[in-house]
Amino acid sequence: MTKITITKDNLLSLDEFKTVLEQMEVRSSPLNHIFRLLRELVAFEQKYEMASDVFYARFMRGEMGDDLPLIKWAGRYELYLEARQEIDSQLATLPVAA
Repeated sequence: MTKITITKDNLLSLDEFKTVLEQMEVRSSPLNHIFRLLRELVAFEQKYEMASDVFYARFMRGEMGDDLPLIKWAGRYELYLEARQEIDSQLATLPVAA
């Protein structure tokens, strides 16, 4: 587990602290990362009543606008795709049981 030591000499701003926490969470486990992203994607899908893959295709075509929540949704979907690809790549390197 990663350890953060905060002293008066290395105080972080709130945004810096959030970034460090997110980075730690990402490094903790690819599956934990995917589960967190899936929870966020499901929340967006419920709010906007649209599947993430459909939203992302429309967003990339410029059909969804550029409101901050939509940009965040697109970013989370991209992170999800990257995490899934990483897990798939790791699984592909595992030996096949006979």
